[in-house]
Amino acid sequence: MELKNIHTFIKVAEFENFTKASNELGYAQSTVTMQIQQLENELQANLFERNGKRIRLSSAGQEFLKYAYQITKYESMALDHFHRTEEPEGRLNIGIMETVAYSKYADLFCTFLEKYPKISMHLEVVTTLKAIENLDKGVFDLIFLLDKPTVRADWKTARTFPADISFFCASSHPLAGQKSVPLKRLLQERFVLTEEGCNYRKVLENDLAATGQSLDCVMEIGHASFIINAVTRQLGIGLLPLVTLKEALQRQDIALINVSDYQISLVIQVIYSTQRRISLPLQVFLSELEHFYLPE
Repeated sequence: MELKNIHTFIKVAEFENFTKASNELGYAQSTVTMQIQQLENELQANLFERNGKRIRLSSAGQEFLKYAYQITKYESMALDHFHRTEEPEGRLNIGIMETVAYSKYADLFCTFLEKYPKISMHLEVVTTLKAIENLDKGVFDLIFLLDKPTVRADWKTARTFPADISFFCASSHPLAGQKSVPLKRLLQERFVLTEEGCNYRKVLENDLAATGQSLDCVMEIGHASFIINAVTRQLGIGLLPLVTLKEALQRQDIALINVSDYQISLVIQVIYSTQRRISLPLQVFLSELEHFYLPE
């Protein structure tokens, strides 16, 4: 059984498309088709169900995919072991939420690269759905999710960090000096928010809908710095993770709003796939992550 055929099978299974898999692998589509046929002949099983141009894993394919992940995982671990140098080197691909990247969590990545200069890091700001999709496809070694606690059999959560989601306004806004603000009063204001579908905005809007309430969003954009700037200019009330607001609070550009009858608390989960190999850069990063604490 050829390892290259197994790698090809995994890509076809993940993309559910021969053309996309061949583009990803740099093979001609005929080569990909031949490699899958070779595997199917060796296993004496059809790995895919074909319906015109559309394909999906057969029951045998779903079963073999579990073995394929393990085979490639141990192959990579063996290569890492025998190619290991005294100083860790390699590449680490990480998917991260924009509001997490725009915070003191950036110190983690910078400190890590200072300590391990032979490791390169690709950080990509993505949505939650894209982060999960690319982790499953092996594009990312690790993802930082800001959401309610999520558990999957093929995931390992390396660390969790609490993430309070805070309402805030300009320091000169009338609500800034109030000790307690009812949600009903807050909803009389206009809001500057992240794009629709963002986890904490979705939680807020779902909670409001459940009680027959709604909000007026005057502006939406997926950049924390833009939202903070807009709120500072009194264009509306903002909602972001507290860790993202630290610098603006220190400058006294904004003030937190203490909503007396409503709160959103999520978690930041650092997740990797147990189906994939744990590369040397990932091993080192996970080790450093155990000792990471947010700076004050």
